[in-house]
Amino acid sequence: MSLIEVNWRPNNKQLHGFGKIALIALAVISLVLYLVKGLEIQWALAIVAVGFTIFVSSLISFKLTRVIYLGLIVATLPVGLVVSFILLAAFYFLLLAPLGLVFRLIGRDPLRRKFDSGAESYWLTHDPPQGPERYFRQF
Repeated sequence: MSLIEVNWRPNNKQLHGFGKIALIALAVISLVLYLVKGLEIQWALAIVAVGFTIFVSSLISFKLTRVIYLGLIVATLPVGLVVSFILLAAFYFLLLAPLGLVFRLIGRDPLRRKFDSGAESYWLTHDPPQGPERYFRQF
């Protein structure tokens, strides 16, 4: 099992959806680049044209759309793997490990895993529910 699952054999419905998403996403990206970054209009229209071309290819030829889809997957998969590993490592080493160290230093044990030689049992008592009428008073 890997972090990123790749569909190497997309069916026609998925390829048509890819064409729709390409058209919408590239139109939005070009609009944002035009409005926010001041991209020249011919470049924004070129980006929209690429999205439109992918969309039209998804209507006409699924083989061509499959080639485009797999080409983009092959081009972006290494970036996705690197970014996911970097984000997971940063999450662990910058958040979880220091938090665990602080908990250990202050002696917090939320799972009650410490060994108690004097305890007869580690069983925790639990009060049974009062009755079904409590479901009607949830708050």
